[in-house]
Amino acid sequence: MTHLPRHRTVSDVMTHRVHVARPQTPFKLLVQLIEDNKISAVPIVDEQGMPVGIVSESDLLLKERRSELESGPSLLHPRRRQERAKALGVVASDVMTTPPITVRCEATLPQAARLMQGRNVRRLVVVDARGKIAGIVSRSDLLQVFLRTDDELRDEITSSLIPAVLLETPEAVEVAVRWNVVTLSGEVDRKSDAQMITRTTRELDGVVEVVDRLRFRWDDTQVSHVPAVPAIRAPGR
Repeated sequence: MTHLPRHRTVSDVMTHRVHVARPQTPFKLLVQLIEDNKISAVPIVDEQGMPVGIVSESDLLLKERRSELESGPSLLHPRRRQERAKALGVVASDVMTTPPITVRCEATLPQAARLMQGRNVRRLVVVDARGKIAGIVSRSDLLQVFLRTDDELRDEITSSLIPAVLLETPEAVEVAVRWNVVTLSGEVDRKSDAQMITRTTRELDGVVEVVDRLRFRWDDTQVSHVPAVPAIRAPGR
C-alpha cells in the first residue's frame, strides 16, 4: 500500500553536534567557542543537560557598549537595564538570554518556522522528550528543504503522493517541476481527488508553489439538495 510522503521534522535538519557551555563559563571562553567553531550562539545547559539559556553574538557585543550603557539616561527602561547588566557580565549566566526558546525534535518544519517568526529569533534550541538538549536549528537549516532538486520532488510526487490518492489511475496526472514550482495537469474522476492532490503537493517539503491545471469529470463536493416532503397529517388527528 502506498502512503503519503512523510513530512520532515526538526530532527532531520538540525545541527546535532552542539557546542554548549555552563552558566559559570567565563566571558572570554564564550567568545572563543563562537570564534573557533564559526557559530553565532552557544546554548547554556545545567548539569543534567537541560538548556537554561543561550548566549548569542549580540549578547556579547553589548560589552563593547559598556560605557554608553552605564551612563545612559534610560536606565528606568527594563530593556535598557537588562542590556546594562549583560554589558557588565563576566560569566555566561550574566549575559545569556533566558529562558531559551525551545522546540521538540519531532516538531514539523512549519511549526518551527512559525515559532521562530512569532518570537523573532534566528535559532531554536532543540530538546528531546526528557527536555534535554538534542541540537540547534537555525533559519538556514529550515530553508534547506528548498534546495531539493526538481527531479527529486517530481519522483516523490509521482511515486508516492499521487498513487496514495489515485489508487487505480495514478498515471492520469502529469507532473512538471521547475525551480521547485510544481505544475499538475491531466484529468481525474472526482473534484475531491484533484483538490487533495493539489493540497498535499503544496504541503510537500521543498515545494515553492503549485500551478493547478487539473480537470475533473464530476464534482463530488456539491451536496445534492433533496426537497423536503411535507408531513401528511393522518385523518382524524
